[in-house]
Amino acid sequence: MISEYLSPLISNWPSVFQLLAIAAVIAILILLRYLFFAGTAFGVGFAVERLAPWRRLQKLPFTRTQILREIGYSMSSVLVFMGVVGIIIAMNSAGMTQLYNDAEQYGWVWFWVQIPVILLIQDWYFYWMHRMVHKAPFYDRVHKTHHLSTNPSAFAAFAFHPLEAILEIAIFVVLIVFMPIHFIALMVAGLMSLAYNVYGHLGYEVMPRIVAQSPIGYWLNKSAYHNQHHRTYRYNYGLYTVIWDRLHGTLHPQADRLYDRATVKPTEASVAVERAPDKETNPHASTL
Repeated sequence: MISEYLSPLISNWPSVFQLLAIAAVIAILILLRYLFFAGTAFGVGFAVERLAPWRRLQKLPFTRTQILREIGYSMSSVLVFMGVVGIIIAMNSAGMTQLYNDAEQYGWVWFWVQIPVILLIQDWYFYWMHRMVHKAPFYDRVHKTHHLSTNPSAFAAFAFHPLEAILEIAIFVVLIVFMPIHFIALMVAGLMSLAYNVYGHLGYEVMPRIVAQSPIGYWLNKSAYHNQHHRTYRYNYGLYTVIWDRLHGTLHPQADRLYDRATVKPTEASVAVERAPDKETNPHASTL
């Protein structure tokens, strides 16, 4: 853990300052990780705009006000994540978790298998949590913050109400209590969560068609799907996959058509055709 790497440097400090130092390092790492992924993805969006403008999912432009709002809420989420990681460190020190550092303790097979297991459990949890926060009273009080961006940018990846930020990371706290998880596996899962959140909010569809049309790609979530979710305020609740959306009938009927529309270069005859938003009844229209 981070505290183990820092302990030789701060072992002589008062305990309060040791905790503050660990918290500061955690905050800086989470913040830099967010800024790197979101900033890089935002730059990729500019490149896609020049090279393949048809991959833009909405004609509505990103605005300065929107970007600043998304970054602001993301900063509050970073503080929440910092606090929860601090709790995880305290729990681990008290022997309340099954985190471990030696890969041979549970074998190398489990070291590699646990990563997809963590991601699949998180994906299942996120689907049901996401559906829950779309219902009253959670939407108005919690999830509406995230949906302030009807055409989200990459900076919206962490743009949550503080209570939703807690819900987002809570699954990791549960998993480390009930399942042996290597510290590196936990870090990888956290990076995957951020990376896929950034991709989902990119505003452009960049998944290659060869991937999307493969048997695995059929079950993968796509940026086009999540952008559609932000427009319609329903459907497409998944994180990494659409397994649960397909099984429970919550994948938008036009989701695959939208992906195709964004990844096939239009012909001259179709260039002038305006991309109209999905004509859906917005159940939250009165609150936005």
